[in-house]
Amino acid sequence: MIYNSSTKWDAVYDVIVVGFGGAGAGAARFAADNGSKVLLVDSAPEGSEGGNTRYAGGAFAYGTSFDNLKDYYKQTYYPFDYDANALDAFVENVLKMKEYSKKYFDIEAQLTGRRPNGEYPEYRHSDSMQSQSMTKGMYNGGFWKLLRREVYKRLDKIDIWFNSPVEHLIQSPEDGTVLGVSLKRDNQTRFVAAKNGVVLSCGGFENNQKMVQNFLGQGSLAPIGSLYNQGKGIDLAIEVGAQLWHMSNYDSHGLSLRQNLPREKFAYMINWPTLFNGSIFIAGDDGTRYFREDEEDRHGYKYNHGNWVMIPNQNHPHIIMDQKQFDQLSNDTSNKAEQIKELISYSIKADTIEELAKKIDAPKLSEEVADFNYLVNNLKRDMFLHRKIDTMRSLGNGPYYAIPVRHNILHTHGGARRNEKCEVIDLEGNVIPHLYEAGELGDIFATKYIGANSIADLLISGKIAGENASIPKRKIMEMDAISGASKLDELKSDAKTSIENFAVGKNQGIGLSSNGISDIPIVVRVSVDGKSKIKNIETLQEKESPTLGGKAIPKLTKEILAKNNPDVDAVSGATVTSHAFKEAVEMALKNIK
Repeated sequence: MIYNSSTKWDAVYDVIVVGFGGAGAGAARFAADNGSKVLLVDSAPEGSEGGNTRYAGGAFAYGTSFDNLKDYYKQTYYPFDYDANALDAFVENVLKMKEYSKKYFDIEAQLTGRRPNGEYPEYRHSDSMQSQSMTKGMYNGGFWKLLRREVYKRLDKIDIWFNSPVEHLIQSPEDGTVLGVSLKRDNQTRFVAAKNGVVLSCGGFENNQKMVQNFLGQGSLAPIGSLYNQGKGIDLAIEVGAQLWHMSNYDSHGLSLRQNLPREKFAYMINWPTLFNGSIFIAGDDGTRYFREDEEDRHGYKYNHGNWVMIPNQNHPHIIMDQKQFDQLSNDTSNKAEQIKELISYSIKADTIEELAKKIDAPKLSEEVADFNYLVNNLKRDMFLHRKIDTMRSLGNGPYYAIPVRHNILHTHGGARRNEKCEVIDLEGNVIPHLYEAGELGDIFATKYIGANSIADLLISGKIAGENASIPKRKIMEMDAISGASKLDELKSDAKTSIENFAVGKNQGIGLSSNGISDIPIVVRVSVDGKSKIKNIETLQEKESPTLGGKAIPKLTKEILAKNNPDVDAVSGATVTSHAFKEAVEMALKNIK
């Protein structure tokens, strides 16, 4: 949208951050720390923000040698072009990631020990990149909560609007400077100005099937992260004349169960070592094998004649096995046993291979089973796909089974091209004034994504974009709306998780904990009598799991009141909620004093 005199701003901020994921959280935080009043908006409802960071493991890249690490990255880019300045800036910051975690989170990051020889050990200096983490465990939401917590510490400078999708960027008619955004809030279009900058951190396009087909050339992929990454950042970038890059790059973990649901189950099955070991293989649309089943997962990239490429997409692949394999998996004792047993419960069963082939529309399945058995029994070598022969057993007697699976997608990397300052570049190679970008939308990875680098990038680019967007700019025009939050209730911040938001009376205290299962903190109000006996515990806010945490809180309340002390046992099955609730009660008691 081009600004004109009829545009009336509903609110004015120093910086607007579009997308409350990991990168957006960082951009908002660092913009606020540099003195800016920030509006952080997200299309998702409260509790569903976080983008793919919510689902990430939380490990991020670290290195000690600039030359070796850069050389490693350059090999993973080959034969794709790369921006030398942007890569240099990224590598320089990766070398500082230990100091970053200590300085900005007061946490000593610990090496995870994963892939000590690199995700691509075939390349020079593959061990120059290690992964480290600030949180314990992986895929438990801990890393996302860490970033989110830093935003909520700064609610005096950051307003948050949920359910508020940005529709357009608003540009100056003179030089294309991005002046603000139009967005939808409570079914009304609102115009919000940004004095110094707008940061796009709205993630990728994995949930936009048209973009998946047009940019990735894939018919259908199953998202395994956020369902709110629908490519709006691409539309906004195109609208203001930005140059696009890395549009064909995405990463995956191979296969998920195929039930045609928005988010499919078992996204990491390709990593289960006891699954693809025996009389089992993966059949493509026609029933033939098309990739090595026991190959180490490299975020979806598979070995292909000296290179690694994204696994070829099939429209209705299946896992094929015989009765012996089915029995073997039914009795699996690995740490994935329960998941494996559930997975095979979705099997399609047939007495013969020919019958199974008809059931799953795989006309060459019988031929492939014969070829598979020949490789095992006669040749004793998988001469086509090079699977380790000791993981292969010929298919024997039926019945036979097929599990429908679907190729999945973790996140995309394409977006507006950005420079080392996270400024967005237009079609002529010039900076679009006041527009910045952070996170997986338009990141610097052209191909062969390496694990732990998207987390490193969101930490790095979020900081760079937030700091640069907060630098005071020349005055473009008068912005006569109320600075910061409007007096209108519908334009006030949605974030109400400070204890100051809740009423308290005599002999009462408010306590909160952000360490529960939900992103929404648990807030309690505790009342005591004159002798410090706990009289009442009111839960003012919580969105824990209804079947576990929700049932645990009343039980804990009763036990704490009976004992007059929050030091009670956690409720079985709701340990995380229990500790968070007790933490909130302890804070409330301290606040009374």
